[in-house]
Amino acid sequence: MNVLTEAIALHGYDSFTPGERLYFTTWWFFAETNGGGLHQFFFNDAGRFAEDVLESLERIGGTRTACILRRAMAIFPGSRVPTDILERREVLCDLPDELQWDRLGELNTELFQSREPLVERIEDYIREHPHEFARFQELRAPD
Repeated sequence: MNVLTEAIALHGYDSFTPGERLYFTTWWFFAETNGGGLHQFFFNDAGRFAEDVLESLERIGGTRTACILRRAMAIFPGSRVPTDILERREVLCDLPDELQWDRLGELNTELFQSREPLVERIEDYIREHPHEFARFQELRAPD
């Protein structure tokens, strides 16, 4: 992950290949949701990548998780998750408790119970699209 963090600092997120975006956003989604659920994902900086995470999940065939995320995103007006952290936090915190806590809590339970093999699907994607992971290839030790 350090190579992608360094790449963001040097070149920006827009310089990422589709595969690097997939890996970076899904990793951050997993880290946030495993640490504090969907509310934490949306509240923290990772939430700005909600649309990219959704696209990445769909690309790897993570249909159950994508469906859960799409329903979580639907708590935002017009299903639009603001990319600006302050705006996103304000919108999220202004939502009624039944959406902000109860609905996201239900979706957290569904997310944790889904047991969708996402890591394996990401690994498959990496194997099938090695050209999208040039930065990772540079780090691999010679065979």
